[in-house]
Amino acid sequence: MPVVPAGNRLWGTPAPSARDLRPAPPRQLRIALVRHHDLCLNTRQISHVQRRAGVLPHLGLGYIQTALKKAGFNNTVQIDTPAMGLDGDGLRRTLADFAPDLVGVTTTTPGLPGALEACRAAKSTGAKVILGGPHTEVYAAENLCHDSIDYIGVGEGMTIMPRLAEALEHKEEPDGGVPGLITRDAHGGPAPMINLEDAGWPSREDLPMDRFHSIMAPRPFATMISSRGCPFKCSFCFKQAVDKRSMYRSPEDVVGEMTYLRDRFGVKEIMFYDDVFTLHRGRVFEICERVRETGLKVRWEAPTRVDLVPDKLLTAMAGAGCVRLRFGIEHGDPDILRRMRKESDLEKITTAVTSAHRAGINGFGYFIVGWLGESLAQYRRTLDLACRLPLDYASFYTATPLPGTPLHTECVEAGAIPADYWDRFVQGRFDSRIGYLVPDAEARARAAYRAFFLRPKMAGPLIGHMLRTGQWRNTLTGLAGLARSDSNTLRDF
Repeated sequence: MPVVPAGNRLWGTPAPSARDLRPAPPRQLRIALVRHHDLCLNTRQISHVQRRAGVLPHLGLGYIQTALKKAGFNNTVQIDTPAMGLDGDGLRRTLADFAPDLVGVTTTTPGLPGALEACRAAKSTGAKVILGGPHTEVYAAENLCHDSIDYIGVGEGMTIMPRLAEALEHKEEPDGGVPGLITRDAHGGPAPMINLEDAGWPSREDLPMDRFHSIMAPRPFATMISSRGCPFKCSFCFKQAVDKRSMYRSPEDVVGEMTYLRDRFGVKEIMFYDDVFTLHRGRVFEICERVRETGLKVRWEAPTRVDLVPDKLLTAMAGAGCVRLRFGIEHGDPDILRRMRKESDLEKITTAVTSAHRAGINGFGYFIVGWLGESLAQYRRTLDLACRLPLDYASFYTATPLPGTPLHTECVEAGAIPADYWDRFVQGRFDSRIGYLVPDAEARARAAYRAFFLRPKMAGPLIGHMLRTGQWRNTLTGLAGLARSDSNTLRDF
């Protein structure tokens, strides 16, 4: 057996310490972790694009499963209904067959209707049900108005779930002593974040890895995080309430997991889902150096900001297998960028995307259209910028004031949305989408996709993308749908 240096990981398990050598006692509790369908009426993406974007693994549940297994709860499964192709009835049958004692369901606020369907399915089996995820950082006890939910988890699920499972294993009801656990009678306070180095790697062994897919990547692919947290305060971002400090994994740990994914699952491309991958530049240089030293050959992509990609870093990333950077560009109008609190400008945007392109890294631009008070001239500036930059891909979201964000506060103060919309949505009393901030926001997004992708100059990048990824059907079907869109040309605006 090879010697594993202290602090490294072998197959997703921390290097053993004296304490780790004492195995956790086996537990009998049966636990299911569920991610149900995310398609919902409050999506920021137009439905035509969302249907073809793909289904990505849920890393949060994988980390929780690892924590539960470390605590001895080996009768734990992940049920990812989008990947497994399960509807509500299919989820109910799957849960009934497994007969769980405890079911954890994750959700965002827009995805709450699907999560509630999952909670009802879980409750029909007689299991205890806990709801968690980014949604409960903003709305916590309010969710207990639903009879299908027994507990709410606020904060770090990796610490909440083992403590809750321990109590239920001993036939005890938690009495408020579990940090982050809310019941109808007690509130345990928020569960603190834990160091990613101590978390191990997310469990993937019982996931249908061959069923996950992305229009951006060849199969099989995987997702990872190398860091967590974001110090920036973009006014539309729901994560301001969730990850309150930044933490980083060591380069050895990151490259170890990348190597594991390639060797265990044959992964061809890894999609990093950090908040800002290049926030700590020195660490990224070390990751790239580690990739080169180990001879790892795997494509990868990551999200970043336009003010955090100096030329030397781009060169190092390209040499270590980075094929794509996802830039949060958001808008082409300086005044709206300021209101978004992006701390960027058109010069920084142009320099970053052009530099990445020159280094051989494809650019993916995120844009938001239909901002509060956005004029047609401001909208056109965004399209002009998207089409002028050397981007290989772009996504155009409609501005959606999510709860807990400065954008939501601004929209309420402007009278653009009802102040209690999300309160009633959480209670199940709203079955219509929150209002767009300009009347034709969705049409603007559709026209933006058409203006960007149906340009003659995009033929080469799109063909190259399909050759590299094998995503012929999804890409061509998506383009055909854009061609049939009722927002036929930019002249509509």
